[in-house]
Amino acid sequence: MLETIEEAVASSPAAEARPARWSVLGSGSFRKLWGATMLSLLGDFFSYVAMAWLVLELTGSSLALGTVLVVQALPRAVLMVVGGALTDRLSARTTMLGSMGLRAAVVAPLALLVITGRVQLWEVYVVAAVFGIVDAFFMPARGAILPQVVNTRELEAGNALLNVTSQASVILGPLLGGVVIAAYGIGWAFAADAAAFVLGLLLVLWLPAPARSAAAGGRAAGLGGQIVDGLRYAWSDFGIRTVLIVVAVIDFAANGALGVGLPTLAHGRFGAGAPGLGVLFAAVGVGATIGALGAGFVPPPKRFGYLIVFLCVWLGVGLALVGVLPSLAPAAVVMGLTGIGTGVVNTYGISWLQRRTLPEMQGRVMSLVMLASMGLTPLSYAASGAIAQVNPSVLFLIAGGMALLCGAGALVSRQVRALT
Repeated sequence: MLETIEEAVASSPAAEARPARWSVLGSGSFRKLWGATMLSLLGDFFSYVAMAWLVLELTGSSLALGTVLVVQALPRAVLMVVGGALTDRLSARTTMLGSMGLRAAVVAPLALLVITGRVQLWEVYVVAAVFGIVDAFFMPARGAILPQVVNTRELEAGNALLNVTSQASVILGPLLGGVVIAAYGIGWAFAADAAAFVLGLLLVLWLPAPARSAAAGGRAAGLGGQIVDGLRYAWSDFGIRTVLIVVAVIDFAANGALGVGLPTLAHGRFGAGAPGLGVLFAAVGVGATIGALGAGFVPPPKRFGYLIVFLCVWLGVGLALVGVLPSLAPAAVVMGLTGIGTGVVNTYGISWLQRRTLPEMQGRVMSLVMLASMGLTPLSYAASGAIAQVNPSVLFLIAGGMALLCGAGALVSRQVRALT
């Protein structure tokens, strides 16, 4: 997807010898990054569970909880491109250090306030806002740092392990957070959260500093100019532009279907309740884990354009099918198979982007991909809620149809098919 450059083509998987599978684990720098990512993700889910429980204990209001989540989500979406530009300006390592340090600095006092019984709701809002701001900087940095840590031939394996860690954190983070809250209280969950961020910060600090030329790229321009340069770079390249459009359409469709449609099906048609909903989400997670691991073992396809077509069709069929199934068991199987596609695309797609993006543009391109993925989520939820209220099957058919249309559009485009 990003602009095809001669050097990038020369360093493509077809032009390089494939390293031993999972040789990336032999890299001390990758192991540090992997550990830091794991601690950061666990800390994020610890804080999510602890913050939700704290707001409900303080207010008993779901509306209050919703506003706290909005306060966290808005700055993350608004500032994402700023985070990408700052990542390229300072270096991904420096941005990650600042992000993790700031999160630890605000969570630790909150833990003390909760433990001593002095916390007030406005303080929770402040922490939520800080987390949203910090996420806008941390997420592009996390996506941009891997090419600086591993050999270009090991990007798929590295991304596969990071994706599997992300999926595991979705399950283990809330579970461990709930256990700590039940055993020791909300304050100690926040304390554990702060400790995870501090340990992750130390691991990132242990990473070697990037070469000065890579970290200093584009400093002559102001931050606003760098953002504009990043937008121009991404949009002027047919490949990146294609990926951004596909990601925006697919995630707009899928986020609403999964976030609103699955709970509606579990509660209504399937009559499976909360445990059934948990099974459906777990199936997606297991499938995504399998897909990520498989992509780490299998060399990426030489024709990336055809992979885009295949994955659009795969996800489209899965989304459309689950909306018409009559019971939980087959729906869980289909969601698991659909999850495999997400694991594959998150591994191959991100690796492909990292490999082909100019080093000084890594942060900005990653921020645009994440913005395309997450920026339309509020609109997706709103539209999906209205459709699911009338008929959830229609919601899944529309979502699947959008993905299939993306696949058809990619298939008829000679330029997309030619992407390597």
